[in-house]
Amino acid sequence: MNTTNCRGIVVPEQTSPHTEVRTEAAQRVLAAARELFGERGFDGVSIRDIAARAEVSKANVFHHFSSKAQLYEAVLQDSRMTFDEILTELADDSVPLGERMERFARKHLERMLEDPSSVNLFLRQMLNQRGNVQRERAEETLGDGLREMLALLEPALSERGRRDDTVALTAALALVGSTFMYFELRDVLPRLQTPGSDCDPDTYCAALMTLLRPGLEPPAGTP
Repeated sequence: MNTTNCRGIVVPEQTSPHTEVRTEAAQRVLAAARELFGERGFDGVSIRDIAARAEVSKANVFHHFSSKAQLYEAVLQDSRMTFDEILTELADDSVPLGERMERFARKHLERMLEDPSSVNLFLRQMLNQRGNVQRERAEETLGDGLREMLALLEPALSERGRRDDTVALTAALALVGSTFMYFELRDVLPRLQTPGSDCDPDTYCAALMTLLRPGLEPPAGTP
């Protein structure tokens, strides 16, 4: 059964596939689908392609996923679950906010570098025209993750006198966007550095927070 989103576009029913305990073969199918959807887009990939990449039969793919659309949904939800795990770095309010944000940035960048296929998947979908079902689902998945991030940042910033919602949104985009740019330009960075310097991920995230921390402080005159 399908559902209709807020823009009136029909999308496959979400089945929360990542909540299931998956076999090793199903995990291979998910990984293969994520890679291929990122390389060729949804329409450029067949179940036969996915089965070949995962080294399983087509029947095995259909045993775990009823259709290509359901498999695409499973890939999105799997990526969302990974992002939710990273968000736990922002949840411990016993740790100073700046330190939590730096931990998040480090873990987010680490995961992207470990599994580039997840990033490529979303990038590929953003190339589709607006109104495309797969782009809509990718945007909704990204939006849901960012809303969860804002739900963690807004109270912490409010306690510091930053009650403008725009500040929390800007902080979220700065963290996610900055780690994304490092990921995308990681092969260019060595050409930009002076001999002997090394902008490794840890150094980058520490420098990022050096720039962001002053903006997290309470505005002048805040009691």
